Amino acid sequence: MKKNELLWIICACFAVGIISCIITAGIYEKKIQNLPYTAQGAEESISVATDTARITPSTKMVYEYYYTEDGVTQTLEDVPPYFLLDMTLEDIKKVYTDWQIVSFSSKEVVMRKTVEAKSNEQYIIGEKDGYIAVFYKEPQHGVILHEMTNTPLSSLPIEERERLLNGIDVTGDENLARILSDYTS
Repeated sequence: MKKNELLWIICACFAVGIISCIITAGIYEKKIQNLPYTAQGAEESISVATDTARITPSTKMVYEYYYTEDGVTQTLEDVPPYFLLDMTLEDIKKVYTDWQIVSFSSKEVVMRKTVEAKSNEQYIIGEKDGYIAVFYKEPQHGVILHEMTNTPLSSLPIEERERLLNGIDVTGDENLARILSDYTS
């Protein structure tokens, strides 16, 4: 086999692996955690189960994305893509150079990445059945009910009622919690 053909096959396999990771991550439900993250944590030691720990098909991959602009940490859990199988901690460090490896074992690998942007969790605070409600914006399913509050719209000033009837766009869980507390307290 020619060198160029082999290089093309390797690149194609890598691209398919990356695409499958993205697609698989999009299928799994996102878990939002409001965990504080500091730059000091980046220098902490990595928890490793054994020196010979390797990624297996049953290893749980945990990807943490910390968004600096709204302080949100999103966590995605996935199965390892095929190109990571049998890799050690040192191998992973070479592949994911811009990630912090938080912990590494054959059972679970936790990786963290800081993103200089806002999180992509989008909500709309609005009205449902006369009460303040939170709707989640999903790219695949559109707007769906996320939660209902016990706060009736009728308890608010007319200007606030109008804002809620039009819908208030909110990005990130922390912003959602802050705005909801303003309306429900």
